Amino acid sequence: MKFSDLLGTLGTYFKIGISGVRLKNSSGNLLIRNSGDSADAEITASKVKVSGEILELNSDAAGSGADWKVTLQRPTSGMTADLVLTLPVDDGSASQVLQTDGSGNLSWASAGSTAQCATVDTTTLAFDATSPLAMFTLPANAVIDKVQVIIDTAFDGTAPTLSIGVSGTVSKYMASTQVDLKATAGTIFEVHPGVVANGSTEALIATYASDSSAAGSARILVYYSIPA
Repeated sequence: MKFSDLLGTLGTYFKIGISGVRLKNSSGNLLIRNSGDSADAEITASKVKVSGEILELNSDAAGSGADWKVTLQRPTSGMTADLVLTLPVDDGSASQVLQTDGSGNLSWASAGSTAQCATVDTTTLAFDATSPLAMFTLPANAVIDKVQVIIDTAFDGTAPTLSIGVSGTVSKYMASTQVDLKATAGTIFEVHPGVVANGSTEALIATYASDSSAAGSARILVYYSIPA
């Protein structure tokens, strides 16, 4: 029996023309390489169809430094219809985000301002807490609108105290005279500090003295926002 090797079709690659690209077999994967087999070659087609779930960019990445892969993947569940996303006609402007019209047409839009969005941080104070109690880091330029202390269980010490502030100014946002930890459960103490925003972050702390308390629990709520 005799086999004819038609320009390399029985070899590891098939070359198109004398100086054309190579179609190369690599462990069952088709590679399109340049004539000298030194680099991958480009493909031009009017439409590319991928039967699998994934598009992988920079697939031969080293996986170190700045050389990493980017993978685009279709959801493997939850889809109920074909999805077509049409990109915008230009690059948009700095800080803009992509929005959809609900039909897959994407366009650039200015991101919504978060200047008026209030954020609330909650810290629990127990009768046996170690002072100072770390709360959270207040973002730079944030303004605290109000501080609330909600008594969940009355503290039973002689005269337990609590103040809210930062290291060096422990009563900056709530003084010990503005809250009574011995109050009955459900009592809410509220303070509007009116303090000018700090250009740097602040690590808020709760300074607490149990004064022999063997029971008691409270929640400290700090409401703040970053003005435009």
